[in-house]
Amino acid sequence: MTSHVMETIERPFREVGFREPSLEIERRGDGTLILKSGTPLPPTRACTTDWLEHWAAIRPASPMLVQRNGEGAWESVSVGEVWRTVRALASALLSHGASQSAPLVILSENSTAQALLTWGALYAGVPVAPVSPAYSLLGGNYARLTDAVSLVKPHLVFVEDAQRFAGALDALGIPPERVIAARHAAPGSLSFEALASTVIDPEVEARHRQLPGSLPAKYMFTSGSTGMPKAVVQSRSNLVAAQEMAARVFAKDPEDQPVYLEWLPWHHVMGGNIVLNRILRFGATLHIDEGKPLPGPFDQTLKNLSEVAPSLYFNVPAGLAMLVAALERDERFAQHFFSRLKYVYYGGAVLSRDLYDRFQRIAVRTTGERVVLTSVFGATESSGPAVTQYWAVDDVGCIGLPVSDVELKLLEDPDLPGRYEMRIRGPNIIERYLDAPEKTATAFDEEGFYLLGDAVRFVDPERPIAGLRSAGRFAEDFKLANGTWVRTAALRTRLIDACSPLVKEAVIAYDGTDTLGTLAWPDAGACAKALPELGALRPAELVRHPALLGELARRLAAANAGQRGASMRIERLMLLEDPPSMQHYEVTDKGSINQRAVIERRRAAVVDLFAAPCVPHVVVSSS
Repeated sequence: MTSHVMETIERPFREVGFREPSLEIERRGDGTLILKSGTPLPPTRACTTDWLEHWAAIRPASPMLVQRNGEGAWESVSVGEVWRTVRALASALLSHGASQSAPLVILSENSTAQALLTWGALYAGVPVAPVSPAYSLLGGNYARLTDAVSLVKPHLVFVEDAQRFAGALDALGIPPERVIAARHAAPGSLSFEALASTVIDPEVEARHRQLPGSLPAKYMFTSGSTGMPKAVVQSRSNLVAAQEMAARVFAKDPEDQPVYLEWLPWHHVMGGNIVLNRILRFGATLHIDEGKPLPGPFDQTLKNLSEVAPSLYFNVPAGLAMLVAALERDERFAQHFFSRLKYVYYGGAVLSRDLYDRFQRIAVRTTGERVVLTSVFGATESSGPAVTQYWAVDDVGCIGLPVSDVELKLLEDPDLPGRYEMRIRGPNIIERYLDAPEKTATAFDEEGFYLLGDAVRFVDPERPIAGLRSAGRFAEDFKLANGTWVRTAALRTRLIDACSPLVKEAVIAYDGTDTLGTLAWPDAGACAKALPELGALRPAELVRHPALLGELARRLAAANAGQRGASMRIERLMLLEDPPSMQHYEVTDKGSINQRAVIERRRAAVVDLFAAPCVPHVVVSSS
């Protein structure tokens, strides 16, 4: 271990205010384990929006929603304004025919208007169905869009810009009088600004307080690579339970108003529930980040972070890699970023040890302390977090322990001792998919635990309180011709760690018999820093350059060192020049890679990967 790494890990962590970890374990006779938190969930509010009234009384003039306008300046809506507008929109939605059986669909990206309309619908008891904007904007025949929207049968549809979403609205056949638009509203359609100025119905508050927790609050769509999407029915009770679970990882509520800058898409549970519900729960300020964790769009995130110092920050590993590179280059930017930062969390993919260490070196150099870099795990069906690491520890890959009132059922993998299938149950877990009784029946076991499909291991089997570590997804694992299971998550993690920072993403492929390989994407900036002669190359030249391929051959050999079985060795590596495609579902809106979609779309690349004789730009392991 190098001296600067030793110096870093000896520094204390910045205080976050986490609750003390707690865990209760039931050990059954068949080997099944039931894990749950020792901290019970306190009574919750009836609706996630009920916190607005509380914060409007305490800090009415403080900003709650902040977004750049068309000229690039930040515009904010105060807590008091949010509270008034949410009730006005609730009144307007009900007066225009929306109801529990006549939902609202949202097609566009994150915006102040979308947040207000979402909260207004929740207050009114109108189910909200946010749909991935990619379904509307990436072209094609709109099949995924029409499949999703036809499940929900909405009464009203919201778009930020009616001109930009004109093709999608035409494909859906939504009449103008049922379209709400914040900009460029078509003749006869509803103006968001006009709805937000509606006089509050004096009956809307009483109606709100009578809404039962069992009513659907949101329909959120699962994101498979093929097939018709499923609409997950999240009840009002599910959402308030998830909201309080996220809050209970702290010993107490923050004394100062938290400040967040977030890009996470709101049609996913992480952004749409965890982030938005946290804003309501803590009366926080949310700066809406229109950047994305992709080369080019991330420049907007960096610009925003140069102006907004967050209290906590989230990104996927690909985004954190670009952030760390910027922090390494600019000490003043680093000082600003860390000025009020409590902790950073990530999800969506595995974080490499190299990236973690680089982040902590910057934190120590800038603040004299390490900063907790942790993960949160959830599913659309869990309405929010299910497992999270809520303590300071120098352990990359730990996903943590169950949050309050969530139970985990762990069933040991018969083919791999120490690896467990994880199932979840709790008040945040949904009960059904919309109009899909057969899918609902197969999603739960006989005790009502939701079948996640994820695998975990204990960080330390002798000390379960040390938490769980992700061990991949059973759906991504496969068998070789010799009958041996390939655990793709462990292989990919070992590969990324060995090749970092030259390789930023990879998927595992095989030749149909007993040979494994990988298709990987290089990090052009990191490659140029490590090998200066690569700096001016085009992508097609970079992925074939002998110096880079030689360095990756050395690292691939190191990754395979000591591995004997075919299921544990990556024999071939090929770099891809074009990035993963969102249009073809290779990468999700959260920036995570869909392995199945990549392999299916790039069949020709897989053929080249395993071709005999070997293609010149394919790296072959020498160990």
